[in-house]
Amino acid sequence: MGERGYLAGLMGMQYSKLAPYTNNKVKSVPPEKWDLFHELLITDEISRTGSGGLVWNLIGGFGIGCPPLAKFGKKELVKRILPGILNGDKRICLAITEPDAGSDVANLTCEAKLSEDGKHYIVNGEKKWITNGIWSDYFTTAVRTGGEGMNGVSLLLIERSEGVSTRRMDCQGVWSSGTTYVTFEDVKVPVENLLGKENQGFKGMFLPQMLKAALLTSLSHHDQL
Repeated sequence: MGERGYLAGLMGMQYSKLAPYTNNKVKSVPPEKWDLFHELLITDEISRTGSGGLVWNLIGGFGIGCPPLAKFGKKELVKRILPGILNGDKRICLAITEPDAGSDVANLTCEAKLSEDGKHYIVNGEKKWITNGIWSDYFTTAVRTGGEGMNGVSLLLIERSEGVSTRRMDCQGVWSSGTTYVTFEDVKVPVENLLGKENQGFKGMFLPQMLKAALLTSLSHHDQL
C-alpha cells in the first residue's frame, strides 16, 4: 500500500498536504485531485476479500493511529516519523482501550509522569484489544497526565523501545488484524512526542472517528447519485 502511494490517501485528510512526506505517489490520480471518494473506492475493493481482519491489517489500524500524529504532532516529529509510515516501511496503531477502560475512556489509568528534568514522560500501564499492535513501531497512546476524567488525558506517540512489550491476543475472529495486549513499563517518551496539548488528548483521540464518519457520509452521498 505504501509502495503504491495509497497510504497517504487513506487517512481522511487532504492527500496534497501529506504527499510531501512520501516518496511514492498514486500514479493514476494527482494528489490535488484525490478525495474521500477515492479512499472509499480502495476501502470497498479491499473489503471484497470478505475478510474484516485483512482490511484492519492493511488500512484499519493505520487509519486510526496515524491521523493524530499528522494533525497534532510537532513539525519535527512529523518530519521524522511520518515518511517511514506513509512509505510502508513502518507501522503505527492507536492504543486507547485498557483492560478496565474500554468505552469508559475518560477513566483510563495508563499513566505518564514527567521526569525530574522535565525532558521525558515516564509511561506505565496496559492497553488491550489494540489493532495492529503486534507489528507496530509506533503507538498513538492515550495516557493520564493530569487529574481524573477526560481533562486529565493526553496523547503521546510512543516509539517501540525498552519497556514496551506486546503479545498477540488469541481472539475468536479477525486474526489477521493483529489484536494485541500492550504493556508499558517505565517507558521514557520525549516530551516532544506529545500530540496536541497536555490534558487535551480527547480532541486528537477521536479525530480518526470523525474522519471515518466523513468517509461514510461521502459513501451515503454517492449512493444517492
